Amino acid sequence: MLNHLIPNYDLEIEHLRELGTSGFFLGFGINLSGADYMQIEYPDAWQRIYEENNYYVADPVVMWVFSRSGSTRWSDINLPDIRKVMARARDYGMAYGAAFSRRSGLRRSFLTVARPDRELTDAEIDLLSTKFDSWVNIIMDRASLTDKELDVLRLLRDGLSQKSISDELGIAETTVKQRAISAMKKLDAKTRTHAVALAVQRRYL
Repeated sequence: MLNHLIPNYDLEIEHLRELGTSGFFLGFGINLSGADYMQIEYPDAWQRIYEENNYYVADPVVMWVFSRSGSTRWSDINLPDIRKVMARARDYGMAYGAAFSRRSGLRRSFLTVARPDRELTDAEIDLLSTKFDSWVNIIMDRASLTDKELDVLRLLRDGLSQKSISDELGIAETTVKQRAISAMKKLDAKTRTHAVALAVQRRYL
C-alpha cells in the first residue's frame, strides 16, 4: 500500500536502502493495536530473534520513538538497555543507526535505519528527516488539506461542475476555484482530475 501513498516510491525506498544498508523500519499510524502502514527490511534472522525474545518491550530505539518526536542517532539515545538489544543488533550488521518519529493525534509514525560501518552524517539525517516529515504529512495529515478543500475535491470526484459545487456548498464559484487550486498545490497535482485521483488513492476522501 505504501507504494500508492509515497510519491516516487521506488526511488525513495531505494534511497533508504542506500543509507540504511542493514535495513530499515518504516511505519505510519502506530499504536498498541498495530500500524496503519508498515514496511520492514531488517535482516530476516534479526526479525526472527527480535520476535522470539520479545525485544520490542525493551528496545531503547522503540522507547525513544514512542516517547519523543524528532530525529536522533542510535548512539545518542540515553535510555536503559537492560536486555542488551543494541549489542545483539550489532551481530546482525546493525551497529549504527538513526531514528525519526512524529506524533499524529494518538498515533505515532517512525522511521529507523541501520548500517554496519559508520554513523549517518548530519546531512543524511537532515535529508531523511525532511523526507519522513513529508511522508507523514501526506499519509497521516492528509497533505494539510482543509475540510473545505476536501469538500470541493469530494464533489469534483462525484462529477459536479464548478457551478454545481458552488450551489451545493453555498459559496461563490471563485471560492470553489480557489479551494481547488489550493488543493492542487498541496497535492502537487497538475490538474483538478489529478488532485482528485491522488486524494482517492491516498484515502483522503
